[in-house]
Amino acid sequence: MLPRLSTLLFFIVLFVTIGVRCVSTASSAEPEYTGKMVFSHIGVITTEKKPGERYVPATRVWVTDFENHPFHVEWLRFEPESPVTGPVRNMPHVAYKVDSIKAASKGMKELLAPFEAGIAIVGFYQSDDGAVVEFMEMKKK
Repeated sequence: MLPRLSTLLFFIVLFVTIGVRCVSTASSAEPEYTGKMVFSHIGVITTEKKPGERYVPATRVWVTDFENHPFHVEWLRFEPESPVTGPVRNMPHVAYKVDSIKAASKGMKELLAPFEAGIAIVGFYQSDDGAVVEFMEMKKK
């Protein structure tokens, strides 16, 4: 069962307010990611069609434009034949714009390898405590 939207919105405010930094706890020998990390959005799974959805062929999912949502929520509606499984398909995620997906994800479990998603290259990872995190390398203009 998905957490209530109000709980997710609380975490958006919390992440933006405290300026979360990504620190890997997988190994004390691994350096902390010190590059730029900026909150982008949260992704919430739905089975309902939403206004303004667009289709992402690589993952066979319909997504909304989080930049047009007042709380930066991205709604995701997976097609039945989507190759995406597990936590990325079943759990909400938090997304950050980063300079390097490889550096930001160091020590994290890879859930979905980086792929082309229109305005960015994105990859999905899982933190040690189970949170699903999307890292986005924005395309140079």
